[in-house]
Amino acid sequence: MDKTERLLDLVALLLDAREPVSFAELREVFPDEYGGARANAERKLERDKAELLQLGVPIEYVEPQRLDERELGGYRIDRKAFFLPDPKLTPEESAALYAAGAAALAAHDFPFAQDLMFALRKISLAGSGETAVASAAARRLLIVRPGDPSLPGKLHALGTAVARRKRVHIVYQSPATLDGKPGERTERDVDPYGLAFRGGSWRLVGYCHLRTALRVFLVARLESMEVNEQKPNTPDFETPEGFDAGAVAGRRPWQWLATAPQTVTLNFAPGSEPLGERIFDAHDGKLSVSYLDGLIPLVLSLGDRVWIESPPQAREKVVNALRSLKARLSAEPSPPAQTPASIPAPKQTRPPKPDAHDDKRERLRRLLLVVPAARRKPGAHLDELAKELGLDPAQLRADIDLLGLIGRPPFSPDDLIDISVDERGRVTVSLDQSFSRPPQLTAVEALALAAAAEEVAPADPAVMAALTKLTETLTPAARQLYSALARRVATSTPVPRGAAPILAQLRKAAEEHKEIVLEYDKEGRGAPEDRTLQPQGVIDHAGIWYAIGHDLARNAERTFRVDRIMTVRETGATFPDPGPLDPARFQREQLFFPSGHELPVVLRFSPAASASTAARSTPGSRAPAASTRSRRRSRSLAKPRSSLRPKRDRR
Repeated sequence: MDKTERLLDLVALLLDAREPVSFAELREVFPDEYGGARANAERKLERDKAELLQLGVPIEYVEPQRLDERELGGYRIDRKAFFLPDPKLTPEESAALYAAGAAALAAHDFPFAQDLMFALRKISLAGSGETAVASAAARRLLIVRPGDPSLPGKLHALGTAVARRKRVHIVYQSPATLDGKPGERTERDVDPYGLAFRGGSWRLVGYCHLRTALRVFLVARLESMEVNEQKPNTPDFETPEGFDAGAVAGRRPWQWLATAPQTVTLNFAPGSEPLGERIFDAHDGKLSVSYLDGLIPLVLSLGDRVWIESPPQAREKVVNALRSLKARLSAEPSPPAQTPASIPAPKQTRPPKPDAHDDKRERLRRLLLVVPAARRKPGAHLDELAKELGLDPAQLRADIDLLGLIGRPPFSPDDLIDISVDERGRVTVSLDQSFSRPPQLTAVEALALAAAAEEVAPADPAVMAALTKLTETLTPAARQLYSALARRVATSTPVPRGAAPILAQLRKAAEEHKEIVLEYDKEGRGAPEDRTLQPQGVIDHAGIWYAIGHDLARNAERTFRVDRIMTVRETGATFPDPGPLDPARFQREQLFFPSGHELPVVLRFSPAASASTAARSTPGSRAPAASTRSRRRSRSLAKPRSSLRPKRDRR
């Protein structure tokens, strides 16, 4: 008997037992599994118990003194705590919750993707009515996080380490400095306190044993990582009380620890003063800077709209950077740049396959859902049931074959789950052996739902109402763990300062197909213009919020950065449903759609920056070597001719 079958048999026995089952009785009914030396059998049972607890099965050992007229303690599963009750979500709450889940899964880098999928399936099977999965598209929300194909695997491992409080060993490549010095490559042991998406990138926050201090690491710069698997069910550290991963990881680049803080004063061109609060969170232009190299690139990217007024050494550093750039642009490239014949289309990012241990654990999780799904739709065709569970039909058939062997000792026909597929491909269940309903949500599954809900909560209170109903049904132990994890994982992009009402208006207008007028400050120079838009939805693309729709004045699709929208007002007109947003269309590093008038441009990078640039390039592509001293990367830019109009405004 393999481990999966043993664990399911154990669950079936304990669910059906009216009284706790002693260890001696378990050894008797499972002689091949828990026989032999008592100490070895006890350790094996404890490992099985720990694995079932991680899956949300509330197995517990009842002490002898808690039992009436019994000499020995025993194991039991509280049926009320095991089954997920009907959360009684309203259609609005159900639609909002599934929209949040679908948006998070479409991002491809959600750390708890598997947990989120199982949570949504459990809710669907526990509900009394039809779920509103189909209406998720109407929520008009899309989250796009293009990047390194290896990132989902790293995030899954880090998310698990955060939840289990297990130490990780990392190899980390620090970024190059502005003066061309390569970043330091170090090996470190880190206690992962939390994980957050901030500043357009995933960041790991934890205690670094090398620096003996709290540090923030860009996940994209982790060359390798290894989770400590010794004593897998025992935490390696305690997280500080009140820790908030989003707050720590959300520090701006110039706030990173490097030197003693100094005050840097910024000046703004007339009309660009709002940038002080929107971008720098400093309405008076005064910043406390501990890492100057983190401030200068942002200042330079804003051109003549922002410049450093003081101190002199900060101004000199900017001037030196510009002089170096001018010198490189004035020199002839060596070797000469070769213009590529074509620019390859970006490849889709696919998460890596789970390892064998994860695969076995996921199979056990889904086996607990097959019988409830079949019971919910008696006589459903195998293909239909497989689609509902997110499985391949052949995979589901194999699961059904295994479930037919599961039951209570002594495993006579009446003790086994009676589930089968007839000659017409219909699935029937005659005896469910107490597997009639899906198990309760685990703490991590609830956390996955909460993390997905963060994206839509500011604009959709129905999500938070649904989440409240679900978390109220958690067991006390799961609820306690959920509360401890809640602020240790932050997956959403914070809404720009003061833009939450605007984002809510945009999503509502897109859902209800209402035409709107945007007061839009395209250049950030304090000269907004009105743009009439038929909004299709809002997009969180790589950490920046956009509205997308049909611009009536341009008679074309356009995107607008939410942080540059000053006001939104309805015109009173409506428009036909343009259909849902297609996630595949936006899986690109830059939110730019070619117009056919682009020119290939070759960029060169210093040796210090080449490695990190190649790692962060468009998914599926690598920067080819241009020489031993540099690397180059091709990008597509529009021709600078006023007669050409790209398909979207360049932001």
